[in-house]
Amino acid sequence: MTKTVLFAWELGRGLGHLMNMHRIALRLAPHDCRTILALPDVAAANAMPGAFDEITRAPEWPLHGRPLAQHSALSSATLNDILSGAGLADSAAVESLLRSWDEIYKRTQPALVIADFSPLATLAAKGRIPLVLIGNGYTLPPPDMPRFPPLHRLSPPIWKEEETLVAVNEAARRRGLMMLDRLPQIFSGDAGFVQTFPLLDPYDTQRVEDLAGPVIDRVTASREAGATSIFAYLSRGYQPHPSIFEALKPFARHLRLHAPRLPVPALEQLSRAGARIDEEAVPLADILPSTRLLLHHGGSGAAAEALIAGVPQLVLSAQVEQDLNGEALQRAGIARLVKTHQPGAVIPRELVHEMWTDDALAIRAAELGAQYRRELAMKDPLSTCVRECVRLAGI
Repeated sequence: MTKTVLFAWELGRGLGHLMNMHRIALRLAPHDCRTILALPDVAAANAMPGAFDEITRAPEWPLHGRPLAQHSALSSATLNDILSGAGLADSAAVESLLRSWDEIYKRTQPALVIADFSPLATLAAKGRIPLVLIGNGYTLPPPDMPRFPPLHRLSPPIWKEEETLVAVNEAARRRGLMMLDRLPQIFSGDAGFVQTFPLLDPYDTQRVEDLAGPVIDRVTASREAGATSIFAYLSRGYQPHPSIFEALKPFARHLRLHAPRLPVPALEQLSRAGARIDEEAVPLADILPSTRLLLHHGGSGAAAEALIAGVPQLVLSAQVEQDLNGEALQRAGIARLVKTHQPGAVIPRELVHEMWTDDALAIRAAELGAQYRRELAMKDPLSTCVRECVRLAGI
């Protein structure tokens, strides 16, 4: 009998969430199961077709109904602040979302739910449907923590975690669902796979269990000794900073670029100056070996693959998760960080040139890359996750 596996994605931007679910779904395809993807933006799934038998709209949090400009104004002091500002502190909204997930589960009858940054899809399934949680360190915090710790010291938390917990439990009680003792328990399931390196885990000091490691299609080869190109990978999830064009223009002959939201005239001018423009995203494993410097927003997937390849990184962060990744990479001595969401931020062309020509930086990145390739060679995070999914789903 064919069984259904439902993938749930509620929060977060960028294609990293979708890429990991896509990889798992492809591995599940030979196991006689039907795969369904539920996400708020159905059109986003068009970027990676072919893995899911059905795509459906996930319930939208209150955050999704607000203009993008308001998203950046929300507090990011703790994950509780982020979730509460998105709607988790609104008991009526939580109850409505739980009801909607329950309706999806009743319609689709999944044998397994695989949740990526989907706390309410998780809560609706907890104790009722086998449940696997996936994510990077930021989106899958340790569920056994007593509370969410600060993510930064730029501003104090504005939401009281105890009040959010009461709001969630009231909604869960009204829906007849399992209640929580602590708010981080909302990220617990039958199995959890933190798909990144400890370096990129903001909860590294609070986490007890081992990390699974990044899920990638193939281990990226090390950077070539003669690599000279600059690759700017600016995903469509974030608007490129206005200063990026002037920063990259002097290096056009050495530039490869994927930036679908950069204005067409800017792309055309860079192309005429010698840059290679990729309209569609190309696997990083195909590009990084010949890359001397990677510019990206700071997503954990791109950061991990560049780490493995030993490529220096210029992180152009647009939100707190990317800030944390950029700060970790910078502390490791293989990256620089520009917080483009801060007022007055600018990407200096001098910084691009400095990093591109810095031999010591390149050597440090290569040394760290060799270390991470050895570590990943002893693991197979994707196969480990898929085996547990098959077991829990009974397929």
